[in-house]
Amino acid sequence: MTRRVLFQIHWFLGITAGLVLAVMGVTGAAMSFEDEISEALSPSLYAPGVPAGADLSPDALIARLQADTPGYYVSRLDWEMPRSRSHAVRLTATEGRDRKQGRVDRATGHWLGEPTGAGFFDTMDSLHRWLALPGEGKGIGRQITGFSAIALIFFALSGLYLRWPRQALDWRAWLVLDFRKTGRNLWRALHVVIGTWVLLFYLLSAFTGLWWSYDWYRSGVSYVLTGKASDEEGGRTKKGDLAPRPAIDPAWTAFRTETGDRYAWVRIARPAPAQPMKAINFDARRADARHLRETDRFSYVPGTATLKKRELYDRRPLGKVIAESMYELHRGAFFGLAGRIVMLLTSLTMPLFTVTGFLLYLSRRKRKRAAKALEAGREPSQGASDLLIAYASQTGSAEIHARNAALALGLGGVRSHVVPVGEVTPDTLAAASKVLFVVSTYGDGEPPDMARGFTRRVLGQAPLDLSHLDYAVLALGDREYAEFCSYGRQLDAWLARAKATPLFPMIAMDRNDPEAEASWAMALQRMGAIAGTRGQIAAAFELWTLVERVELNPGSDALKAYHLRFEPPADVEMNWAAGDIVEVQPRNDPALVDALMSAEVSDGNLIERTVRSREELMSVVLPSDAAQRLSAEPDLVLRPLPTREYSAASIAPDGTLDLVVRQVRNADGRLGLGSGWLTAHLPIGSVTPLRIRANPGFRVGDRAATKLILIGNGTGIAGLRAHLREQNHAGSRGHWLFFGERSFAHERYFDDELATWLADGTLARLDRCYSRDPACGRYVQDLVLDAARALREDIELGATVMVCGSLEGMAQGVHDALISVLGLPSLNRIIEEGRYRRDVY
Repeated sequence: MTRRVLFQIHWFLGITAGLVLAVMGVTGAAMSFEDEISEALSPSLYAPGVPAGADLSPDALIARLQADTPGYYVSRLDWEMPRSRSHAVRLTATEGRDRKQGRVDRATGHWLGEPTGAGFFDTMDSLHRWLALPGEGKGIGRQITGFSAIALIFFALSGLYLRWPRQALDWRAWLVLDFRKTGRNLWRALHVVIGTWVLLFYLLSAFTGLWWSYDWYRSGVSYVLTGKASDEEGGRTKKGDLAPRPAIDPAWTAFRTETGDRYAWVRIARPAPAQPMKAINFDARRADARHLRETDRFSYVPGTATLKKRELYDRRPLGKVIAESMYELHRGAFFGLAGRIVMLLTSLTMPLFTVTGFLLYLSRRKRKRAAKALEAGREPSQGASDLLIAYASQTGSAEIHARNAALALGLGGVRSHVVPVGEVTPDTLAAASKVLFVVSTYGDGEPPDMARGFTRRVLGQAPLDLSHLDYAVLALGDREYAEFCSYGRQLDAWLARAKATPLFPMIAMDRNDPEAEASWAMALQRMGAIAGTRGQIAAAFELWTLVERVELNPGSDALKAYHLRFEPPADVEMNWAAGDIVEVQPRNDPALVDALMSAEVSDGNLIERTVRSREELMSVVLPSDAAQRLSAEPDLVLRPLPTREYSAASIAPDGTLDLVVRQVRNADGRLGLGSGWLTAHLPIGSVTPLRIRANPGFRVGDRAATKLILIGNGTGIAGLRAHLREQNHAGSRGHWLFFGERSFAHERYFDDELATWLADGTLARLDRCYSRDPACGRYVQDLVLDAARALREDIELGATVMVCGSLEGMAQGVHDALISVLGLPSLNRIIEEGRYRRDVY
């Protein structure tokens, strides 16, 4: 799972950030030897020869240069000691963001100009740092390149994990390219082997490049390295009225007297022109220095010859050396000429990974399309199949069982065709010889919404003559409802009246029903299946961590409702959709189990305690007289606790799985099994088994572009919130929410989110009612009737109606209201079109 997730992220970032990194790599390589190339193109500008006159002092040279270039001030002067060479200077505009970099005559102070190619290198720098986008260092380009640097770190580390060879101790498996490979194999070899060669250099480039991308990163790294946050700004320094520049010459004279000809190059900078200079700093570099930032610093009191501080490079702490040499590390110069050459070559290889990554991606897509085409070619048509499997599902369980059966039968050589029951017509049944129905019962004995058309057109008519047909029915239901498996029984009875021959008696299956599951597996095996549970579609239970639990209705006299947030295990793929179902494996009340563990049962003179483990008792159904039963029957078999189902209240991009759970009280006053575990007994920070099941009956599906009319009450806000979050995430606007609860004061669930969606257009309209408030006293179905005209118009234009909430009262009330608004024929039509979807309980 981890490998798959890393791979998906790796290729997704590769086809997005990969292009940016290719540009950054090429431009970075182009600037690797900028100084050497510039001097080679303009040798007379850098070394015009020894002037006839004496050198101007720093103060005189700066004054002359600023007089010749009005509107600019000298922000940096690089003094070169050999008299045959000119000085480098940076001029910065007093207004705006313009600046010039060039050379100045050391004897006259005249501006000599910029070197040939300066415009080209400026463009390369702009592309490298912010893709030459508007805003420069403060615009979106800087954010893109910063994110791409983070992506490069992920590429390097995830690529190392993904390519880890089986023979990890064999250096050839890591470093040797086999040019005998061709096509996709060669592309992959180039991608992973060369990627291994350059991995450390890319990590160095990325971690140092982030220094200029994010102020928080620079401050944090500087604090780690030096013990204090960096005061260097990511962009150019702020300017205002120029503060008077103190005299530099007294300090310069003292510096030259002390150092003589020890240094070949000295930088004099003024980084903050609007602020008085606290010190005059000379950063001096020897001729044999390994890189540009290998400098000694001499600091003087402004306007005087008094030395404040002497800071020698060789005596600085390593952390400070690294912090001050970040640019040199970034371009490899920190390691001398060899480092610069290596960084140049590794930067030039960046487009290689973009190109090979794209080729591998396109090849993978081509192979997947071919595999799908092959699979489609193998799938038998309905007429050629031995068995038709029809499912009627509201929350996805029936479809899972149907497709599992098809896979298991297919392994045994039985060809089958799986269809939703809505596609089954009298003609379909007349043409079939063998049909397997997998149907669930919804609510109080109703058919699933997808089966309403089939029920009306087929079961609602006189029985056909199906004496030629063999059939079987797997009926799914919930024994907590009086009409357990009612729809399956109705279908089975109709088929019997039509004189069809049962392959085996109808199997009625509850959730967590091992006996019924065993009967079903055995029945499939008699039909030719190899394994009755082969191909399970539902995900396995995983341990999710409860990270937050917030009461939604504090102060209400109703049962408490909570918003819960769970974080997934590290290797779980986050891929559910709005409308999906969350299955929870609850546990018993720990206090109840602890009391049972310590309970003593007297039998004459014999006193016994249960010998069951606490872990076992936490996860099984406990009889009301558990202490006596467990003492009297040591081998008593206890059924596992049933699962509980809740609507997902969030979507995968949110990063957490959210639920909305209302507490339920049993007749004895104790909290219900699922709600008690989630809202009271499960501690924050603890884990509990969850799994997410696709619920096609309440997904938007292929109608994602249509307007949604969302209707619900109570904790039904969970499923409706997930749909609104999904629409907002997709940028879809103009939806409509009807929602009902008890009171305005206490039950305005997710009010801030709803207000935000109204403001940004995700919701075009929000209708709410509060049944217990005297000023309102209405229910959500009343809102539906009030908005009849607008509802009819939206539905005629293709809107989809989504209902989520309580089965008792709300669901039937809304259904009746929609019949009044649309008419029964129109309601049946949108049901068959998949534009009326419900998740009610």
